Amino acid sequence: AGISMWHANKARRIGGALATPVRTYAEAETAGTDLRVAMMDSSGKVSADYQEIDRLATRLGDRLPGTTADFKALMTMLIRQGMSTQTILGGTGEAAALLAVQLKKTPEAAAEMAAKLQDATRGTEKEMLAIMDQVQRMFYAGVEDQNILGAFAKFAPALDLVKVKGEEAMKMFGPLIGMLDQSGLVGESAGNALRKVFDRTMNVDKIEKTIKGMQKAGQLEQGFTFDFTDGGGNFGGMDNFYKQLSKLKGMNDVQKREILSAIWGDDAEIMQALNTMIEKGQAGYQEFAAKMEAQASLNQRVDAQL
Repeated sequence: AGISMWHANKARRIGGALATPVRTYAEAETAGTDLRVAMMDSSGKVSADYQEIDRLATRLGDRLPGTTADFKALMTMLIRQGMSTQTILGGTGEAAALLAVQLKKTPEAAAEMAAKLQDATRGTEKEMLAIMDQVQRMFYAGVEDQNILGAFAKFAPALDLVKVKGEEAMKMFGPLIGMLDQSGLVGESAGNALRKVFDRTMNVDKIEKTIKGMQKAGQLEQGFTFDFTDGGGNFGGMDNFYKQLSKLKGMNDVQKREILSAIWGDDAEIMQALNTMIEKGQAGYQEFAAKMEAQASLNQRVDAQL
């Protein structure tokens, strides 16, 4: 009876040891099938790039925490989000995988965030690692990842206005979104407010009419100027943006309220954004930018985990 029990226990141990790799293999096979199905066209044929994307998922599974099935699921979600195979193989696939590992997101959630941020910022596939790096820098500077996505998704239309995109957009507006997040204006609310702020900042005719009207009424001195452009009708950059806003800081409450409401309206979220930017000034913006810059890079953090 003792020998039989020993054999039974040994069989259970061997069975348990074999169960994990068998299950892992089965999950990888299922994930591979899902990826093939996602890459199937109207004729039922699978894209010629399937093998390359499958190999990329396998390489990531061998290198990073997580299973091959996880990274095949990530690739499937990128395909479902409308990412081209060229974009996935060009850097977006790996960038999304690193983000998933670092922020402890599910593969699907990381893929969705990477795809939507690439759309929002108009980033190229080669910029995606840098864009994801900026995301984790903002995250470790205190901004929740979903608030980062929500803010940039709503702010996106203004990027065409200020003529920046991709990595440059993340670096220029990340500190601004971080500042607003700390002041209690977060996610989509921050993005909406900033979009309206920059959109109305470029309404040159309205600004000129407001200033001339206040000068005529004796509310402003004749030499006062308020111009957010570069002189050629385009956005004049963040330095000039803060230079113009700083002119409001020394005004009395009546003057300040008159200019803000006439140019930007009296929407509560817009006023909160503007007042935060005016009070903190360029020094506050640069302080948050330096806080982001001081963070370890995405690769450094992932390598430390490995």
